[in-house]
Amino acid sequence: MANELFVKEVEGKPEDMKTKILEGKLASYWAERLLLEQAFIKNPDMTITDLIQSATQKFGEKIELSRFARFSVK
Repeated sequence: MANELFVKEVEGKPEDMKTKILEGKLASYWAERLLLEQAFIKNPDMTITDLIQSATQKFGEKIELSRFARFSVK
């Protein structure tokens, strides 16, 4: 769905630019939607993956994300 929308947005652009624009749009789209790629709320410079890796190094134990809850405000 998002892929089709992004393709329509870049119609009329040169081919080499289309590829780069689409790659950037898709990367930002998935970074917003994948939990492990999202920014850590207390430190936006760090992703959730970075947070887990730093905790693994700090505690010396393998840490896995087993579940999470998503809240939405309407």
